[in-house]
Amino acid sequence: MSEWVNKKITKAKKRGYYRTVDLFAGCGGMSLGFDRAGFKSVAAIELNDKARDSHVLNFSQKVSCGYRSFSDIRTTPPEVAVEHLCVGGDSAETAVDVVVGGPPCQAFSRLGRAALWRLAGKDYAHASDDRAAYYLDYLRYITALKPLAFVMENVREIGKFVKKNIAEEIAVTAEALGYETRYALLNAAWYGVPQLRERMFIVGIRKEFGVFPEFPSIERKYNLPVGYSTARAGNGHAQVLSPCDHYVDHFKKKSRLQPAVSASEAFYDLPPITWHLDGRNGKGNKRDTSKFFDYLKRDSTFSKKMKEWPGFRSQEQFDGNVIRYTPRDYETFKRMPHGGMYPEALETANAIFIERIAEEEKKLGVKIKERSEKWNEVFKATVPPYKNNRYPNKFRKMWPDHPARTVPAHIGKDSYSHIHFDNEQARCISVREAARLQSFPDAFRIAGSMNAQLTQIGNAVPPLLAWAVAKALDDRLDKGFMNICR
Repeated sequence: MSEWVNKKITKAKKRGYYRTVDLFAGCGGMSLGFDRAGFKSVAAIELNDKARDSHVLNFSQKVSCGYRSFSDIRTTPPEVAVEHLCVGGDSAETAVDVVVGGPPCQAFSRLGRAALWRLAGKDYAHASDDRAAYYLDYLRYITALKPLAFVMENVREIGKFVKKNIAEEIAVTAEALGYETRYALLNAAWYGVPQLRERMFIVGIRKEFGVFPEFPSIERKYNLPVGYSTARAGNGHAQVLSPCDHYVDHFKKKSRLQPAVSASEAFYDLPPITWHLDGRNGKGNKRDTSKFFDYLKRDSTFSKKMKEWPGFRSQEQFDGNVIRYTPRDYETFKRMPHGGMYPEALETANAIFIERIAEEEKKLGVKIKERSEKWNEVFKATVPPYKNNRYPNKFRKMWPDHPARTVPAHIGKDSYSHIHFDNEQARCISVREAARLQSFPDAFRIAGSMNAQLTQIGNAVPPLLAWAVAKALDDRLDKGFMNICR
């Protein structure tokens, strides 16, 4: 066995936890899941200032050996990221045990690709997007720090990027660096997250351990809709391009599956927000994300988890109970059907517009001419201006008894993708509700304005999903340690 591998294992067992370096750390969703599994973050690299601030707020005081944060992975050599740990004979090769993180996914994701194509005016513009090569920087850190294991997270499209399987390329490269590597698509709803979010996880473990990576058994059942690759888990067909020798068609389940967590369970103890409907729009006023509110005196199993997360236990109140003001759309939100998307929203808004024109005509006692100033005024105040055939899922009203659809980073710009299921509240979800859908505990602190917080939440790895992956990795490392000790 390599001397540095033996040294890492010995030190980790003596201190009682594995040290992690968190690349592309975001606000800390992956870090939080690993923290709950007993891993400790000692360094984080994140380009976004507010997300980095959030990571510092939550993790900088959790380790006695010291913690450092950095902004740009391309200007931060691996040795610099861990130099605060290189004491007592430690070097960059022996300072940390596990590298985790998710390189930016915008160039890989379908939504990101479409945006890049429009900006560049050509197909496959995402192939030249600088962010598409960030996984090479991740591998550079693996090469230099020689962790015992690594976990990389990304969107499913990393397996189908410009006619290439980047996930396989990463796995083959890691294998040459000395790691047994596997990758699989996991759905967050399988692990108690109230959201249908599927992500690719690439896991590597040093070959000296004599074990292969395994993925956490599915814990919850849900009939996934068409469009989710994980709906086809276990059918023997790879959801990635060939070659895919390291791909795992993951469908291993626990013997007894619980139901998936629904949106109404996620929001069960959060009070309704209705004040925006009484004429107090508040548009243009700064929203106070730090103001505290009382919980309702009731709990679901999920809401209790969000208040009792180890190391992040809530007090009697919570913050983040703020929303966007969209007065034009409140009546549309109220009337559109559950599961309805933009076509249904537009149909609903047009029906409301016809009613309002009739009301105005009755009030004025005259017929309002189409395209007149009054007609245009009522139309603009009622009907959203987006084309019907361009973004059919721009609006979506959640079902109360189902998990939510994927919470995107775009929620930082508008929240139409997640309209509250309660007709009487007639609004998009709040910051706290978005955090709940991602399984962030209520005591987890997120820096910045409402928009900045929502962007961070949408970009994050759901902590409950990260926790499941971390526990599975910890089990494999323990088994590998037993192999070494024989």
